[in-house]
Amino acid sequence: MRLLLFNLATDLDDPMLGFTADWISALAERMNFIHVITMRSGKVQVPGNVRVYSVGKERGYSEPRRGIEFYRLLFRILSADRIDVCFSHMTPIFTVLAAPVLKPAGIPIITWYAHPSLTWTLKLSHHLSDRIVTGIPASYPYRHDKVDVIGHGVDTDVFSPNGGAPADAPPTILCFGRLSPAKDHP
Repeated sequence: MRLLLFNLATDLDDPMLGFTADWISALAERMNFIHVITMRSGKVQVPGNVRVYSVGKERGYSEPRRGIEFYRLLFRILSADRIDVCFSHMTPIFTVLAAPVLKPAGIPIITWYAHPSLTWTLKLSHHLSDRIVTGIPASYPYRHDKVDVIGHGVDTDVFSPNGGAPADAPPTILCFGRLSPAKDHP
């Protein structure tokens, strides 16, 4: 299977989205090839069956120029390779831009979105996507007619208890989050 993946940032050093490089590597084990179009690229280490293209936010490209670059890359990929499915991670704008090209070609679009913000771009992306995936029901703020809740994709080999606490010790509960009204964190 050949995957076209849209990503907000592909950068191992990104404090919020660095995990996506691990996702891409894990997906690469199951795909023949992955073409990644990302809004911003940084430090990237991906398997040989992955190619990462950036629309140039890290180079300071303006939004109109990034739009042109997006289409240039999309048409280059589609003219050189057969794509089976598109996965758009947290980039509803890329879903909206690509749909007029991908839909007539019969390429299904799956959009991942996990954020409370409901924008016109997300609403349009919802209608243009074949499926929507999200981590928990509350993390997708729009209609749930196309939504599949699949969890957050957390690597449990990296984030797991070390087993060092004595069995009779009381549990420690840690509440971690940004102290912000937007996060509704106490």
